[in-house]
Amino acid sequence: MYYESLGLGEADILAKRDDQVMTTAPRNSAGEFPSPARPPFPWVWLAALTILAAGLRVIGLNRGLWLDEITFLLITVRHPIAEIITVFPGDAQHPLYSILARLSILAFGEHVWSLRLPAVIFGVASVPALYLLAVSVASRTEALLCAAFLALSYHHVWFSQDARGYSTLAFWTILSTFFLLRGLRTGSRGPYAAYAIAAALGAYTHLAMMFLIASHALIGAAGALSDWRRGRSLKRWKMPLEALLLTGGSTLLFYAPILLQVQKFFMKGPSGMKAVSNPHWAMWEAIRGLTAGLGTVGVLGAAAIVLACGAWSYLKQDRVVFACLVLPGILTLGSVAVRGTMYPRFFFSLIGFAILILVRGMIVIPQSIRAHLRRGSPGLYPWLAPAATAVLAAMFFVSSAFSLVNNYRYPKQDFEGAIRFVEMETRNGDPVVTTGAATYPLRQYYAKPWDSVETAQKLREICSRGRPVWLLYTMPRYLEDGLPAVNEMVRKEFTVIRVFHGTLGDGDVFVARFDPRNTNPPRT
Repeated sequence: MYYESLGLGEADILAKRDDQVMTTAPRNSAGEFPSPARPPFPWVWLAALTILAAGLRVIGLNRGLWLDEITFLLITVRHPIAEIITVFPGDAQHPLYSILARLSILAFGEHVWSLRLPAVIFGVASVPALYLLAVSVASRTEALLCAAFLALSYHHVWFSQDARGYSTLAFWTILSTFFLLRGLRTGSRGPYAAYAIAAALGAYTHLAMMFLIASHALIGAAGALSDWRRGRSLKRWKMPLEALLLTGGSTLLFYAPILLQVQKFFMKGPSGMKAVSNPHWAMWEAIRGLTAGLGTVGVLGAAAIVLACGAWSYLKQDRVVFACLVLPGILTLGSVAVRGTMYPRFFFSLIGFAILILVRGMIVIPQSIRAHLRRGSPGLYPWLAPAATAVLAAMFFVSSAFSLVNNYRYPKQDFEGAIRFVEMETRNGDPVVTTGAATYPLRQYYAKPWDSVETAQKLREICSRGRPVWLLYTMPRYLEDGLPAVNEMVRKEFTVIRVFHGTLGDGDVFVARFDPRNTNPPRT
């Protein structure tokens, strides 16, 4: 058995499938393997879930872009492919996604939906990819539940409609892990070759993929070290090593035209966003985002308990699988903290692993409760475990479905709504100004001829003209950190007239007005 051969843990083998995929699960209280439920026609169910995922990711796809998407479009996608692969303008560049988005726009014209189309495609493809990974370590029922959760996931829908490389990265993360585990099990060269391709393409999508690859290298090194200590041959680790070397070589080849630019960018020093995008903020933002996706804090708390139980089950089942699911998150957390900036989206690529652990927890918790109750009466409550799992699954499904309503209710960032409102409300001669993070999209993408104010002195000069002044801004924490004097003047002397909500955290667009007739406007 390939898990036992690694020397890192043992797996309880449930069954050997016709397609040669091993499925494992924890023993019940009697020390027996539970019979895995095998729903009829699993591929039909999987096809239905994939179609559902596509439908959910198309709804509202053409709604307005948010700041990072706009930046990405202007500095990267609008340029020729030859320039995309040879110029690195900053970490807004996700190279593989940039190429795919450029091809999409060349094929269909520049639209919001065509810019986001690659994200949708990889987001939908992640559903069957997660099923393949899940069915290699769990039952078919468990794998279908994982696919269903991903299809309905608020966060996965959100990023599948985001013109960035995150849903693409999540796809390569799932697929490369599947190929790695398959290679370790079969010892065949094919899965390792496929792994190298998937991992290199993931790294070319986003360099965060290197944390996953590093975790795989550590897992392999631990297995080789264990074999060496036991006096076993190390020949079995030749192909994994070759796969990692091929991954590294392919990644360097992809990045060769921009390698020095990338090195200079990431080695130039701490990020300028360190003060506002620090780990403390990221923790609370992650809680806010998870609550938005799960509905309530109570559901989030329940999810944490279920995750802990699922992780414990995988640890008991097999340490290699456990390490593949958990170690990438630990490395990501440590690595991004070193640079001083952290965003919850850095962990989005691991969503498939989180769902695997969550679903496992929903299965083992009822099994443990039933096993405890059966100690006195072995034939008692045969329906309890599947019924409880169904209730837990329904709770999370309903919470996610309600969250999706808000995802469709608002755009990611409503610049367009704010523009329409200001243009309807202003009179001829009323100055309109922008500041902070709102300036770039409003002036460069929407081409509004509005003044940009970067100092309180300039804003006060405009306000001294005796006319009402309209101000648009967004992301107040960036304004507070980057332009504190402007922020203080806005807070004291402007009145917020309208707030245009969006699904992006801290991304509401504010329309404020200075009234020269009111020297002490109310604070908001």
